[in-house]
Amino acid sequence: MNKQTLPKFLAAACLLMVSMHANAAIKCWTNNEGVRECGNRVPPEYSQQGHQEISKSGMVIDEQSRVRTKEELAADAQQKVLLAEEKRVIAEKKKADNILLATYTNVIEIERARDERLKAIDSSITLANKQSETIQQDLDKRIQAAATAERSGKAPNDALLADIEELQRQVANKRSYISARKKEKEETNAEYAANIQRFKELKGLL
Repeated sequence: MNKQTLPKFLAAACLLMVSMHANAAIKCWTNNEGVRECGNRVPPEYSQQGHQEISKSGMVIDEQSRVRTKEELAADAQQKVLLAEEKRVIAEKKKADNILLATYTNVIEIERARDERLKAIDSSITLANKQSETIQQDLDKRIQAAATAERSGKAPNDALLADIEELQRQVANKRSYISARKKEKEETNAEYAANIQRFKELKGLL
């Protein structure tokens, strides 16, 4: 670059800088008192609160959101978890509806399936009751034998005491089993009642 062109170059550079400065955007933010302020740069104490960049013509050309707090980020994460769970529940319900419609064609079929299942549960309860009665009879005999030995001044032998303990355990197990099956029967009735209700809703029978 020669001495004649240097002044022209410097003049052009100055004009460019002036033009850039004239068109430079200003930044606007809100201070702690809620007052809107503007300037060439955002003060450090407000840098996390977000701001707008506005051209000289008053147009918003950029906007920076404020940095979210840890509490807000945690709330966002929790909301995502809730939404995901809601979607999962909806998907599971839709799947169950499709299975219900594919399995049965009318309410009578649902009632028949319910009755068959309840009949099977009742049969298992009846059998368990009979077994429990038999075990209880054996237990009563051994308890009576132990009592007879004690009345005669003799201690019941270890085998007899072991039998009594084992039979007591079996009786307790049978009672627990019968109780569980009765609860299953209640749950089955509730399950099929819900299925019938939902089937009617899906078929428009209500």
